[in-house]
Amino acid sequence: MTDAFEQTRKANSIPHSVLDTTGMPARRAYALWQEQMGALGDIRLSRSLDDGFEAHVEAFLLGNMVLCTSRSAAQTFDRSRFRIAQDGVDHYVLRFLSRGNAFCRTRDTDYKLRPQDLFINDLSAVMRTAISDLEALSLIIPRAMLAPLLREPDAQDLRVVRGENVLIKLLQDHLWSLFRHAPRMNGDDVSALTAPTLDLVAAAINGAVAEERASGVTTCLVDAICRHVRLHMMDGDLSPEKIAAHFGISPRKLSYLFEEMGGISAYIQSQRLHLARRVLADPAQRDTTIADLAERFGFSHRPSFTRAFERVHGMSPRQVRALALAKKTARQDALSSSWHEWIREPGA
Repeated sequence: MTDAFEQTRKANSIPHSVLDTTGMPARRAYALWQEQMGALGDIRLSRSLDDGFEAHVEAFLLGNMVLCTSRSAAQTFDRSRFRIAQDGVDHYVLRFLSRGNAFCRTRDTDYKLRPQDLFINDLSAVMRTAISDLEALSLIIPRAMLAPLLREPDAQDLRVVRGENVLIKLLQDHLWSLFRHAPRMNGDDVSALTAPTLDLVAAAINGAVAEERASGVTTCLVDAICRHVRLHMMDGDLSPEKIAAHFGISPRKLSYLFEEMGGISAYIQSQRLHLARRVLADPAQRDTTIADLAERFGFSHRPSFTRAFERVHGMSPRQVRALALAKKTARQDALSSSWHEWIREPGA
């Protein structure tokens, strides 16, 4: 084909992007792939270009979510803390691999994935993975859309949810159905389907957490407490005692419910620190001092805020702000851009 890119949008249809390197010289095809994937991290092929290289991605923009199929050769993918702070991309990637496996080079863990298994990546986490030749169906969701629905939003990276879970099967069927019907969908269709899709994703992930733990914890109660914390996390008087009283349980019971998450106080602090990162990356709040942010997020002293922030994010608040403000702020037109640019949209 003469042009590896196709971006189309018929009247009332949703944005559609295709990258296809079929028939291209291997070096040109790989350079194009590096350009696209380089928007998110550093890639390196696992074999020589003399063996050839092809990649194919077909994607649809569903509001702020990207639904795509992909095919590519074996490669390594690195995403550093510097890159995370610099590009501000904060999404979950949900994949069903019809072919391929992944290896985490920082944990020395080999993920043996089956076509019905769900594999989750969190783009806000440092990533050093090796991926075999793969074919996948993926849904890329901004954290701001999905995290409020998840019981453990910060514990999803490199997670495999086995396909025996009936909700995982329903989710896979739903995503394939969306992909097949996407060429005929319009903006109103996407608006109507967004909330049900997010609810199904959250139900599948949260339900798998309860199944894995099998500890007798009341799923609905934990979900309700997590939602309460996220809704009131900026309240200065939010405390384990007040949360327990609000739900009519003892502080000891509350502690037990959140034992797997490091305790309720740790959960509250982690939610605040992730929100702090988003505030620091917001150009509109560039004049807010670090000391003011520390007080806003419940820390008595700036140094204690900085230490806690560095433990979670691996960088200081000042570094995160500087890197975020240094990135390009020009907004790309989603109708003329491709899939990798959609997820870098400031409004996503």
